[in-house]
Amino acid sequence: MTASELVESIQGGYQGELVEAKATSDTDAWVGVPPQSVIDMARYLRDNYPPLHLSTITGLDAGDAIQIIYHFVTEHVALNLRVSVPKGADSIDSITPVIPSAVLYEREVADLLGITFVGHPDPRRLVLPEDWPEGQFPLRKDDKPQETEEKNG
Repeated sequence: MTASELVESIQGGYQGELVEAKATSDTDAWVGVPPQSVIDMARYLRDNYPPLHLSTITGLDAGDAIQIIYHFVTEHVALNLRVSVPKGADSIDSITPVIPSAVLYEREVADLLGITFVGHPDPRRLVLPEDWPEGQFPLRKDDKPQETEEKNG
């Protein structure tokens, strides 16, 4: 199956809203859904395109929203699922109950970009130390690190 065929199949079979659906090469496909549909889309992909492998999740500060990109591989096609979470909302449902391999990737995105994955089974920090300042997320463009005091020896 090519990326174009996969996109056409998703467009024809997925019953929810798609905000994006395109093939950018023979092996690279992109689909996007609203944040409230991420679990439905993850379940749809898992059930209809086996074997489905989640290779990673990328988080990106896009200015007024945080984009979360779930990178899947199925039948020799890289399928990228993009979801934009508006800043201020800062939460999205966890896909871990549907795709268990998302567990660590979601924790990483939560640490670095401040997104809460609702329903995540283990929301502890993964990357940042436990004493990291609350509300500071190093990959957010609008994050202002706290000033550190210089100590005179």
